[in-house]
Amino acid sequence: MRKEVKDRYYRVYTYQAVDRVPDCEFGYWPQTIRRWLREGLPLELTRDEQNQMFLGKLDNFFGFEWEGAGIGTRTWMSPGFGEKVIERKESSTIIQDGAGVIAERYGNEADESSIPRFIKFPVETPDDWAAMKERYRFDDPVRTIPKEEIDNARKAAADGKMISVFFTGFYGQLRNWMGMENLSLAFYEYPEMVHDMAEHWAELCAKQLEQLPDDVPIDHVTWWEDMAGRNGPLVGPKMFREFLQPGYHRVMTVAKRHGAELGIVDCDGNPHDIVANWLEEGVNIMFPLEVQAGVDPFAWRREFGKGLRLKGGIAKEPLVQGGKAIDRELERVKPLLEQGGFIPHLDHLVPPDISYKNYCEYLEKKRKLIGK
Repeated sequence: MRKEVKDRYYRVYTYQAVDRVPDCEFGYWPQTIRRWLREGLPLELTRDEQNQMFLGKLDNFFGFEWEGAGIGTRTWMSPGFGEKVIERKESSTIIQDGAGVIAERYGNEADESSIPRFIKFPVETPDDWAAMKERYRFDDPVRTIPKEEIDNARKAAADGKMISVFFTGFYGQLRNWMGMENLSLAFYEYPEMVHDMAEHWAELCAKQLEQLPDDVPIDHVTWWEDMAGRNGPLVGPKMFREFLQPGYHRVMTVAKRHGAELGIVDCDGNPHDIVANWLEEGVNIMFPLEVQAGVDPFAWRREFGKGLRLKGGIAKEPLVQGGKAIDRELERVKPLLEQGGFIPHLDHLVPPDISYKNYCEYLEKKRKLIGK
């Protein structure tokens, strides 16, 4: 544990003395932003800005606190496929994107949040994987982290900043290559290929961290891993342990050699059944704790103890209602705040049925709760 880190986020999650938890939230649906502009949000936003889920300009307007410094990891596809239009229809277009995914995209995607209709993913068979693997070569020059960025991280750490790195998780990356349905079948039809895919991704990520000099700390590893719905994770703990957990172990072992105390996983839905697997590898912050998906952070804390840290967990429905409903929801999470190792915020993007007035009311009351 680096006691010289000043960032509240790090101190809250390492159970060090801190004046209060940081004030942060998670983002917005584009329709929400457009509603708020009609209701008096005093910001000038371009059409492109209105279509963003994570809008720094709006975060800054609300005064959210973002801490730490990052080291950019170079794990992207190289070379990419190049985007191309395959077919234009009256209200949609079939496109191959830069990742090689062919999908039908609808003209009202931004306004109506319609998701694409996925048609074909670039990896279906071991031969496809062999070709894709060449786009993620370890010796590709694009994998080198610039010395300037490493020096900046060293300086930020000396100034008391938490140093973070980000990776796509193992289910998430394999799903990006294969799609959910193909991947689900591949665990049974091509288990050797799935093992090789996960091992290659683990090695690519680990080699990023192995470039860092010993005196550059890694305090916090962020994983994006949306692999659960309201009925549970898309793979069970046994399958997770066999196929995916070795990759987490490989990368987190390197991160721990640089001092990593914290690993956070962004997994929507209710991933309860694989929380223990993550905890074994040092991925110890669960986020965003979707209440409507059945996540009970109090039950999780009783089961896993204070080694499990929590982030999010405030239900959205009380903000739709406003007033006393917000009071009750904040009162509900107050005991977790008192236990420590918990940063409260909305349990996913702000939906468009929450008014600007009610959101501002929520922020005022939440800030009173956390002592800001």
